[in-house]
Amino acid sequence: MTRRDPLLPNAGIVARREYRDRVRSPLFVASTFILMALALGVALAPIAIRYLDRQTVDTIVVISSDEDLALRTIAVADSIMNQPPPGADPSTWARPYAIERGTDGSAAQAALASGRIDGVISLERNPDGGLAVEYLTYGPADTVRLTNAGFTSMSVGILDWTSSLPPGSQLGQFQTPEFTTRSLSGPTEGGQAVDAVQVASRSFLGTVFIILMFITILIYGMWVATGVATEKSSRVMELMISAASPRQLLLGKVAGIGGAGLTQYAAIAIPAVLVLAFQEPIAGAILGSAGAGLPTGGLTVGLLVAYGAFFLMGFALFAFVYAAVGSFVSRPDDLQTLSLPLSLIAMAGYFSALLVLLDGGGWLARLASFVPPLSPFAMLARLMVSNVQPWEVVLSVAILLASIVLVALFAIRVYATGVLLYGQRPGLRAFIAAGRKG
Repeated sequence: MTRRDPLLPNAGIVARREYRDRVRSPLFVASTFILMALALGVALAPIAIRYLDRQTVDTIVVISSDEDLALRTIAVADSIMNQPPPGADPSTWARPYAIERGTDGSAAQAALASGRIDGVISLERNPDGGLAVEYLTYGPADTVRLTNAGFTSMSVGILDWTSSLPPGSQLGQFQTPEFTTRSLSGPTEGGQAVDAVQVASRSFLGTVFIILMFITILIYGMWVATGVATEKSSRVMELMISAASPRQLLLGKVAGIGGAGLTQYAAIAIPAVLVLAFQEPIAGAILGSAGAGLPTGGLTVGLLVAYGAFFLMGFALFAFVYAAVGSFVSRPDDLQTLSLPLSLIAMAGYFSALLVLLDGGGWLARLASFVPPLSPFAMLARLMVSNVQPWEVVLSVAILLASIVLVALFAIRVYATGVLLYGQRPGLRAFIAAGRKG
C-alpha cells in the first residue's frame, strides 16, 4: 500500500518551490517595477492634472455691438467660470479663464482658428428685443466651457429681461446660482454621496484596476498551466505524482503562484497607499491653495483592499481551470489553443466591468456581479462607481468562494487523470470524462 504524506507538508513544499521560482524570475521583477510605477502614477494623477491645469488660462472673447450688453456678459461669465473650488483662498487662487472684450468678430474668429484664444461668445439683439447668443469653438466643443457658456447666456438673458422692467420692479442684483449634481445610484463614503469629480476619478481608476486584474489573471493563470505542462512533458510529473497526491500538487502550485501574485500586489499597493495617505500634504506643497478640493477620495484604502480580494478570488478560480487544462496537453506549445476559450471568458468579465464603468451597466451588469467568473470584474467596477449594498458584496463573495471550491474539486479530478495521459487530443468531452473518472 502506497503511503501518502499529509496534505500540508507536500503542498507546502510545492508552493514554496513555485513561489521561489516565480519571484526570482527576471520577468516577475521587471513587471513588478512597471506596475509599481503605474500605480504611483495613478495615485499622483489628480495632483499632476491639477498642476498642469493651473498653468493653463483659457481665453474667452465676448463680441457684441452693444457695449453695456458686452460688459454685463463679461461680468456674468467671470462670476460663473471663475468660481474657486471649495477651500481655496480667493486672494491667491489663480483664475482659469480670462474673459475679454472684443470688437471685431472676424478678427476673433481668426484668433480662434489660430489657437490664440479658446472660445468666442457673440451676442446680438433680435428685432423683437430678445438676445441671440452664439458660442464659437474651433473643433469639438469642450464640455466644461460649453456648459459654462450656456449658463452665461441664460444668466445674461435673465438680467437683460429684468433690466427692462419698470423701476419699481427691480429685483436686486443677480446672484449666480450654485449648481451641483447628485446621482441616486452613485457611490457613497461614510454615508455621504461622492461628488461628480471623485466619481470621474474613480471611473478612471476602475478602468486601470480592471485592466490590471485582467492582465495579471491571464498571466498568472498561464504560469500555472505552463508549469504543469512543462513538468508533464519532461516526465518529472511521473516522479512527483508518486510522492504526492494530485490534490497536493495542484493546491501547492496554485498557492505558490498565488503567493507570488500577492507579493507583487503588495509591492504595487503599499507605495500607492502611502502616496494616498499623504496626498493632501503633497498637493499643498506643490499646488498651495490650488490644491484645495483635490479629489483624494478617488483612490481609497478600502478600494485597494477590494481590488486585492477580488484579484485573489478571480485568480484562484481561473488558476484551477488553467491547471486542469495544462494537465491535458503533452507539450507546452499546445496551450495556446486551449487557453483561448479561457481568455474569452476573462474578456467577457472585462467587458462587463467596462459597461459598469461607462454608464452603471443597469440590471445586466448587476447580474454579472453575482455570476462567476464575471463577478470579480463586475463587482469591483460597481464598488468603484456605484452604490453597492453590503449584502450584495457578501452575496457576491459567498457565491464566488463556493464556485472556487466546486471548480477546485472538479479540477483536481481532471488533473489526476490528465497528468498521466499522453498523446490524447484534449476536448470538452475528454475533460468531462476525466472529471467523472477522477
